Parts: sequence; structure tokens; C-alpha cells
Amino acid sequence: MREADHIDYHIADLGEAWGIFRDGTQIGVREHAADAIAFANFFADRETLLNRLPVRVTADVHLHRELRALRLAA
Repeated sequence: MREADHIDYHIADLGEAWGIFRDGTQIGVREHAADAIAFANFFADRETLLNRLPVRVTADVHLHRELRALRLAA
């Protein structure tokens, strides 16, 4: 088995909520996109202090669309 070269936090649309995943394992659910982003970023930031691997936060296409809609509404 190959060692991971980074730690991945991913935010994905679950229909009525946003799922937050760490390396493919779901670790949280948030109703609002901003809360999901804050949750993922908090744990990713904390992970940088505990681990020597690079950490990244990614999102599915649905979150990108949601963010565009929020920017237009602002």
C-alpha cells in the first residue's frame, strides 16, 4: 500500500446538507455551505500542526456553484 502524499478534506453535496470527508471518510455534516467550509478549514488547519503532510481542502462542483450564487447575491 502506497503512503499518502497529502491529507484531503473534501466538501460534497449530500442533497439537503453538505458532507465533510477526510481522506474519503465522512467526519461531519453541515446544513449551510459556509458552515461546511469553516468546519473543513478548522480541521485542516489543525491537521497542519499535527502532521508533516500537506493538507488540502477541496469541494465538489455543487459547492462551487453555491459559492458563485452567494457572491452574486452579496
